[in-house]
Amino acid sequence: GLLGLAIASSACSAFMTFKPTSCNGCMSNESPSFHYSSSYNNAASVLSFSPSQGQKRGGEHKKMSQLQMVDIDSLIMGSGSLSLAVEASSSPLVTQDDIFTAFRVATFLPQVFWFLLILLPNAAITKRIMGGYEVIGLLSLVHLFIVIGSLYQKDGAAPIELFSNVFDFAQTAQENQAAMTSMFTYPNFVSEEWSHVLTWDLFVGRWIWLDGIRRDIFTIHSVILCNLIGPPGFLLHLLTCAITGKELPGNEAISQNDDN
Repeated sequence: GLLGLAIASSACSAFMTFKPTSCNGCMSNESPSFHYSSSYNNAASVLSFSPSQGQKRGGEHKKMSQLQMVDIDSLIMGSGSLSLAVEASSSPLVTQDDIFTAFRVATFLPQVFWFLLILLPNAAITKRIMGGYEVIGLLSLVHLFIVIGSLYQKDGAAPIELFSNVFDFAQTAQENQAAMTSMFTYPNFVSEEWSHVLTWDLFVGRWIWLDGIRRDIFTIHSVILCNLIGPPGFLLHLLTCAITGKELPGNEAISQNDDN
């Protein structure tokens, strides 16, 4: 309201004073008067209400109201500080640009480790880096960051109704797929699914590589295919085991129980 009055004041180069001279309980019966002046041309001032002296009654001065000109500089500085404070307090913890950056990390960082599994499968550096779960854990944290960060964005997450429709058995297969297609119109859902897929592809590729080291099986072709299209790389590894006379990977849970 004050800012609007300031604009009106500078545009008209004038001010108007409203000075009521009568009120309930006042001695005077004079009508309210309006005073207009075109001589005041200070755009750095603004109209505002402030109390003024009214009619005297019984030895007491009654406070009346009138429009007066006040300096707008302090008003702008004060409102600017308040605006910055509100803006800072309402800014999200994670921005959309942060999610875009995480998407790039989830896309390009795994490729470094794929190169190790494919080009240097038996090198000491590959075994030291990929032998544990540190890399998979790091990429899982990137994925988690995208999931949580999406919650801070407006329309960042796909509606739960669409997700429910994907798994609604009462709907047709076409409707289930249409719901999934609709979810991919949300950029953050794409980021989440992409990092999801790339992390688990590397997890399976790492398992194929480890099985090859343990049982002396050639795995480069299987790891490459796993990087490109995922599960078929795992199937190729099983086929390689069968063709080379190696047994298929057994039930590790039962084997461990038998050992104990």
